[in-house]
Amino acid sequence: MGPTAVESLCDNPSEAAGSVHASRSRRSPMVFRRRPFQPGVFLAAAGIAALIMVTIVVVPQWLAQRARLEVLRLHVAEVAQLAASTVDGDLHRQLLDPANYSPGLYGRALEPLVRFHSAIPDVFYVYTMVDRQGETFFVLDTSVSPALTSKHKLRASAYMERFRLRAEYSSDWLTQIGSGQTWVTPTFQLDDYGYFLTGHAPIKDSQGRYSGFVGVDFDLGYYMAQEKRFRNIGIGSLAAVALVALLIGFLVARYHFDLQHQMRRHYDSSIRDELTGLLNRRGALDAVSRIPTDPQSAHAALLVDIDGLKAINDTRGHAAGDAAITRLAATIRATVRGDAIAARIGGDEFLIVAPRCDGQAAAKIAAQIIDHLAIPAGNEPACSVSVGISIETGTADFDGMYRRADEALYRAKADGKNRSVIYGRGNREA
Repeated sequence: MGPTAVESLCDNPSEAAGSVHASRSRRSPMVFRRRPFQPGVFLAAAGIAALIMVTIVVVPQWLAQRARLEVLRLHVAEVAQLAASTVDGDLHRQLLDPANYSPGLYGRALEPLVRFHSAIPDVFYVYTMVDRQGETFFVLDTSVSPALTSKHKLRASAYMERFRLRAEYSSDWLTQIGSGQTWVTPTFQLDDYGYFLTGHAPIKDSQGRYSGFVGVDFDLGYYMAQEKRFRNIGIGSLAAVALVALLIGFLVARYHFDLQHQMRRHYDSSIRDELTGLLNRRGALDAVSRIPTDPQSAHAALLVDIDGLKAINDTRGHAAGDAAITRLAATIRATVRGDAIAARIGGDEFLIVAPRCDGQAAAKIAAQIIDHLAIPAGNEPACSVSVGISIETGTADFDGMYRRADEALYRAKADGKNRSVIYGRGNREA
């Protein structure tokens, strides 16, 4: 008689076969399943590493950029104050009234600003202004100087030309300047001449009275070139961060994979018999506890024991005894299929638990095992086994089914061995 799957020996083969996968989804004797390299772990680790490293790289660079801009704004404020100090406040006050305008007066008031402009190469536009009822007008403009005009190629603003307010200007900029404060645009500006910062400082006459204010456009060409260099360094740093984050993510994911693999191997070794590869007693106990409760289903427990193993060890050596054990394990493994549980629980004693199997099907499984071992295989001689069978209905109770199967096995041994006995039903010989 050849080996037959458990499903084919159950009360309702089609029903049993259809429920195999469902049963496996509800229980598994393996807590640590074999899993491939997990992308989720890799992405999570890489993302966390990238976030940390980007924070380390980007935040300092952002803070450094703000610090550099603030230092530059302070410098522009000082330059604007210096420019305001060169203006003759009394002459400038006269020019605030268009009725007092003359080229000579304009030239005398402008001359100190031209000298100042010529002495500072990073300043490309210097002018004075006055506010009238919320509107602002140009007064002096160094661009009228031929030398400066040819150098910077600027268009001079006409005397009392209206100033077009830029978006960078706050609503209270005139109030701050009128109160004696120096005001600088909060960020850089861009026009046809390039990037620049503008600083404004109040002009005072000899009596300390407010007489308009100076404007200085500070060239940011060098600053922007440096910022571009820093930005390129930042991009390179972010690329390096991305590579490092990917490497960290890979290493963490690989460590997680190896750890899971080691835990799985450790768990496998703790629930499996080293000689046969079947479950051990611990593994069988865990697996049986996971069998779903079904009041309408019968569960079969088969306790299989080699007849005369001690004699085999004494006459032919322990290697022959181990060979008999491994052959029995292979026979059991080939005979039972599906959701059946097979375990070596000690010495030459094996336990088979077959869910949804009645006594008749269990007796057929026992007969197949007995018949298969009765035939010599290669260099291995034939051997006999005895089988005790217990049938449980509803909940699979390991201790109960084992105890009753053991009693049936004792009866099979007492009745002459090489046979199976179902608990409570008398002998079932192979």
